Amino acid sequence: MTDVSSKLEFVLTLLKKDRPFFSESISEDFEVGRRQTDEPPEPSIHRSVKGILRLIVAAIDLRSFPRQLLRVEFVSRNQIKLINLHEIATIRIVGYPTLAAKSELLVTLPVTITLPEGYSLKLRQSEVVRPKVQPANSDDDDDWSRSLMSVSLMLGSRNLGDSGSTDLKLGSGSGRFLTDMAFDPENAEASQATGVLSWLEYALAAMQRPASTDEFYYGIAEAVARIINVDRAEVILWDGRFWDRDPKRTFINEGVNASSLQDPSSSMLNRARTSRQLTVYPDTSSGADGNMGESLRSLNAAVACPILDIFGGGEDILGVLYADRRIGKTLYAQEVNVAEQKLIAILATAIASSIAKANREKLVARYQQFFSTKVTEAIRRNPALLAGEDADVSVLFCDIRGFSRETDRIGSAKAMEWVSDTLSELSEEVLQSDGVLVDYVGDELFAMWGAPEKTDDYALRAVKTAQCMMRLRAKLSDRYRESIPNGVDFGIGVCTGPARVGNTGSKQKFKYGPLGRTVNLGSRIQGLTKQWKVGCLIEEKTESQLPPDVLRRRICQAQVVGLEGSISLFELMPENDGYHRELVEAYQSALNLFETGTQARKAASAFGVLAQKYPNDGPSLVMLVRAVHEVVDPSHPFNPVWHATSK
Repeated sequence: MTDVSSKLEFVLTLLKKDRPFFSESISEDFEVGRRQTDEPPEPSIHRSVKGILRLIVAAIDLRSFPRQLLRVEFVSRNQIKLINLHEIATIRIVGYPTLAAKSELLVTLPVTITLPEGYSLKLRQSEVVRPKVQPANSDDDDDWSRSLMSVSLMLGSRNLGDSGSTDLKLGSGSGRFLTDMAFDPENAEASQATGVLSWLEYALAAMQRPASTDEFYYGIAEAVARIINVDRAEVILWDGRFWDRDPKRTFINEGVNASSLQDPSSSMLNRARTSRQLTVYPDTSSGADGNMGESLRSLNAAVACPILDIFGGGEDILGVLYADRRIGKTLYAQEVNVAEQKLIAILATAIASSIAKANREKLVARYQQFFSTKVTEAIRRNPALLAGEDADVSVLFCDIRGFSRETDRIGSAKAMEWVSDTLSELSEEVLQSDGVLVDYVGDELFAMWGAPEKTDDYALRAVKTAQCMMRLRAKLSDRYRESIPNGVDFGIGVCTGPARVGNTGSKQKFKYGPLGRTVNLGSRIQGLTKQWKVGCLIEEKTESQLPPDVLRRRICQAQVVGLEGSISLFELMPENDGYHRELVEAYQSALNLFETGTQARKAASAFGVLAQKYPNDGPSLVMLVRAVHEVVDPSHPFNPVWHATSK
């Protein structure tokens, strides 16, 4: 073992069920095991009383995880020795033979080690291509940052020399990364600065073509073929099951007979796909050529560089940038040298960045009709937000009153103009509060808060939006006074509760939204606004999350059609002024009398006073009828729950 561990820094990452939860830099040998009584809580790195550095992975009571399982010794800048310390347990290392008990194995970084109980440990060099500066004048900093970081993943354990620099400044004319490519100490043929200029000329020309098109892919393939003088270069896409090859993404160098070329080496393609690392042939550094397949025997050199899905976090592979050279091209070096590997890796990240940008543009175009700019940006950064999940949400249904009647009167052309304009105004209120426009059903709008981006005030946002919608009535009534002389009116229902949220549409037509009882109840509540002659109704879960300054009144205990159980219905008052506060207090007193079951006559009298003082108040009129009916024909036993007769 050398003293390299005292000079270089390495990065370890702990994962549980493939999800990272602890990462740390380390520069000396260490052991891996379960926490002991005198050690800090897991996960942590701790030096024992014997001076041994320990990575504490599992809890003290997790007996299936050994106290002393593994020792890691840093042998060189890209190699480590793994020593199984246990008497019985075996350890699996991805891409290597199983490490038996009390045995050791020399492996090349980066490496993934499978540990007991679903844990795994990843180790890599910390000095491999870690860009600190974003490309100049880039509108896609996040995509470029992720794509350039993927160079490290794709180059993997390739010996990149000891340039000592990790900075990369594209477009600035400086930065040692490009200089290192031109003056690599291990490759004399790459030590001419003109080589870099030639590469830049081809690469930049390729990147000027339309992103993620066949022309773009062909340009990248041409750049690779001309830069490293191969017979053929192509972008081969992966559809999740099979390799997708297309002549439009393939460049064949001058003087090469296309019919004489064999299909790309499947073993190289699959190795690049599974390892997510750049794969070369011949590969003198790993000794893996013996497992690379018969198709390589006719080749002088070949390279396959994975194109990683940086848009989805870099875990999946989108394809491979592949190139090969047949035996007989003796004018060129046999191996794909270090500088060429770096160039190919960067071109692969250019493809990945292009795909990420195209996916971002598709996402924005696809989702901006449903989501606000803020929510769309959150989804762009984390597409997993759109995955199906159980969430507490608030849903809002807003129906344009009298639409069918007015359509018959003013005609379909004018009605379409009216409904389109009205739904646009309503939709803007939803987006202003970062809600989701789930759907339009005829003249009804369906919106949601609480997903995909979770907030603590989702119910309040829904209610505030409902208030804004009610204020729109005067504005739209004035706008359409000539066409709709009776004025524009809405019925709004808001409901809060659990739902299953995700793509409720189909593969052909995306529709992000909720499903479940909360949605059904919200739709029913909107329908009840007609029967109670109010603008907006909410139920008890929504009401419980509102601050005192949001004026509302409890209408009654109600049971809706088609759903079991009863709910407390509240009217969201349009204004919090003296007039409406007085109405709320008087109505609540009368409702209390009615719900006792023994004071129906007093309740009828109280509601009668309200009906005279507030002749346009629908709930007072409805409850007056109920109270009078109870006086005339008392129910036995008394039940204060109001039963809806229709949806």
